[in-house]
Amino acid sequence: MSNSTQNTSLQLARLQHRKGALHEARLLSEEAMVEASAQGLSQDWIESARLYFQCCHELEELSEAQSVIDQTLTLSRNTSDERLQAMAENLIGSWLLANGKLQESEDYINSAIAKATQTGDLDTLVRALFTNAMTRAFEPAQFAQSLLQLNKLDTILAEMDNAEMQLTSRLLRTHIFTQTGKLEAANDLLWDCYEQAKLHGFHLLISRILAQMAHVNRELGNKEAYRIYAELALRGTDKTRLPRVYKFICQMCPEDIVKNAPQFDFQIDEAARSVQERNKGLIDFRNQHILFDLALLFIKKAGTRYSKEDLIEIIWQQAYDPELHDNLIYVSIKRLRALLEPDMESPRYILRDRKGYYFNPQSSVHFRQSEEATL
Repeated sequence: MSNSTQNTSLQLARLQHRKGALHEARLLSEEAMVEASAQGLSQDWIESARLYFQCCHELEELSEAQSVIDQTLTLSRNTSDERLQAMAENLIGSWLLANGKLQESEDYINSAIAKATQTGDLDTLVRALFTNAMTRAFEPAQFAQSLLQLNKLDTILAEMDNAEMQLTSRLLRTHIFTQTGKLEAANDLLWDCYEQAKLHGFHLLISRILAQMAHVNRELGNKEAYRIYAELALRGTDKTRLPRVYKFICQMCPEDIVKNAPQFDFQIDEAARSVQERNKGLIDFRNQHILFDLALLFIKKAGTRYSKEDLIEIIWQQAYDPELHDNLIYVSIKRLRALLEPDMESPRYILRDRKGYYFNPQSSVHFRQSEEATL
């Protein structure tokens, strides 16, 4: 699958994913799948599905991708096009690997490699080779096999323009170097990865690279460099928007750095109608009764999707009429985001997908008692 596509939503989804705007990228990937399906463009559909899965994986919401994977499996069984089969099998294999099903994953990936090789689909081939290397990269007895797959991958990448796969391949190699004691080689390669990630705007990878640099410097005994890189990695990562990256960083960071990070995104005293966000501080909900009720609805059931019909019936206790209520909902959500979000241009709490509006389930919330709030 070439990166060239006329699917505008897919193009935008790729850009948002590269920036680390995973919620936005996932929504655009959904729209891209609808657009590709309407146009009968199966390759675009699978590429959009792959990006959707990647977003779900990074957001630690793998279950959200189940229906897309089911559709991919159906497509792979119903087509005789080996190029499409390879793309679909690579996605299914990646999904199985993310769910810890290593043997099943390997079967699909090996099939994808064979078919991508047969059809000359280099984009799918390099992704499948990377997944193959990944399955072996966390078992010391298979490090040599993983490096062998990465060597094959790098040979192909040398003839391609695919900065993303070049970076991810190098990062996996640095993991193996670190585990096998080749720390100086790992450190040099990580610096190269950092420069390339900045050059190509892969913000999603930068914090992960910094965390790996911290880990390597800890192993080298460079305590000050270790602390600096760990703090930079943690400071540049919002755990509500990049939960998987944040978890990875916390594994690499000094305990005191993680411990000193703000514990909750929100502290709420429901009786006093008081809301405090970790960056914005105390939020003024005085005389904002509807917005406060709307905020509580979302926060108390984080991850639950609410359609426009749901919101009108629950909050305003009216029967939904699009002519009367669509603008009311739009304005209310915009005002609520203005109160809660540190950055209106890149919301992290009040999100939307094709199923409705919802509160980010990765956010941490503490409900305080009024007495506790005064201490």
